[in-house]
Amino acid sequence: MDFSRNFRTNIVVRIGLILGLGYAGMYIIMQTHFWLVSGWIGLAVILMVSELIRYVERSDRELAHFLLSISQNDFSNTYPPNRKGRGDRLHEAFRQLMQVFGRLRDEKEINHQYLQTVVEHISIALLCVNEKGEVKLMNAAAKVLFRKPFLRHIQSLSHLDPHLPGRLLSMTSGERVLLKLEIDHTLVSLSIQATRFKLHGEIYSLLSFQDIRHELEAQEVESWQKLIRVLTHEIMNSVIPISTLTTVVNDMLVDDQGQRIDLARLNEEDTADLHGSLKTIESRSKGLVNFVKAYKSITQIATPKLKDVSIQDLLERVHWLLKPQTDKRGIAFTLGLPEPTLRIKADAEMIEQVLINLIMNAVDAVSQKELPHIELIAGATALGQVILKVSDNGAGMNREVQEQIFVPFYTTKPHGSGVGLSLSKQIMLLHQGRIKVQSEPGIGSSFTLEF
Repeated sequence: MDFSRNFRTNIVVRIGLILGLGYAGMYIIMQTHFWLVSGWIGLAVILMVSELIRYVERSDRELAHFLLSISQNDFSNTYPPNRKGRGDRLHEAFRQLMQVFGRLRDEKEINHQYLQTVVEHISIALLCVNEKGEVKLMNAAAKVLFRKPFLRHIQSLSHLDPHLPGRLLSMTSGERVLLKLEIDHTLVSLSIQATRFKLHGEIYSLLSFQDIRHELEAQEVESWQKLIRVLTHEIMNSVIPISTLTTVVNDMLVDDQGQRIDLARLNEEDTADLHGSLKTIESRSKGLVNFVKAYKSITQIATPKLKDVSIQDLLERVHWLLKPQTDKRGIAFTLGLPEPTLRIKADAEMIEQVLINLIMNAVDAVSQKELPHIELIAGATALGQVILKVSDNGAGMNREVQEQIFVPFYTTKPHGSGVGLSLSKQIMLLHQGRIKVQSEPGIGSSFTLEF
């Protein structure tokens, strides 16, 4: 029988009995002399009213008990069918809800255990802290990295570096920093990245610490090998001609017995050869000196003077500075302006230098194109990083060239110095940013500055 119909019938029957007994009691009092019977009838009416109230409130009590059990995560209560054999759909609904909530609790616990296992399994150290610096999560890799079985507060890391806790708490979402710390008398290089999120109205920061010492060492060795190859190539290009010409000049100035000859005995042709050889030696020597000066300029970059810079103003200045040159060569130079509010903390002159270098490289890259085009645009990533991009439809580069272009003195230009892109990369590193290249032979190249 339907619960609502069963409940309604029970209420009607009870009210009917109460009214009937009440009418009978009134009749006996007014029409007969059986006062004692009317008293018993009155008592019966009181009991019936009390039972009616209890019956009506029973569902409320069961519902309150059910909700209290859920609020306390107690899903052990059972709701058996009505003992009189009548179907009770309210109890059935309670049983089903209990099963659903119990299943959800089990799934939640399984997911928690799964995520906990994943967090403990990964080799990257993880810390989750709130705005007060209280550590809410610390995985096994973090315990190994910091040599601590647990952390209650981020300030516990101040023994590594007094400024480290404040630096970690001030990191914005998506920000990445490189730090060198001494842990147990061992120098480690850490790549630290932060992700901020809100949970139950409270702000948390998930911090990842990755020891990149081995990667940096391998990269450093590879960079030194590339640099030595380039230095060797450039130096040999100057030293071998100088050595060869010096031998030639020496042979011209001494006889077969190794004695110096009289210069007056040299004919006009020998004199011209001698003069030409000395001029070549002078030229190559000056080239070698300039090469050393260029190397010195790379190792002595000034510290950036960071200020609040408007991206729109920066791009407009670079555009108007270089547009006369691109127009003269028939190159379409377009500018994609960002939102006026887009700004960065940077040394404006240094970033202008980087952009000018990239655009002038693009000018050379599109020199053989029928419809040359260069684009300078700006924008922001989903993580809030500001990006500046210089794109062209020039000759492009293969993978081997892309791997070498940021090595000092490496160049594919006949008269290039190979210093510009290396300087640009160092300037971006000084701004806590990076420069990336995407290129495809015959299609073009795109250089991206990420802040």
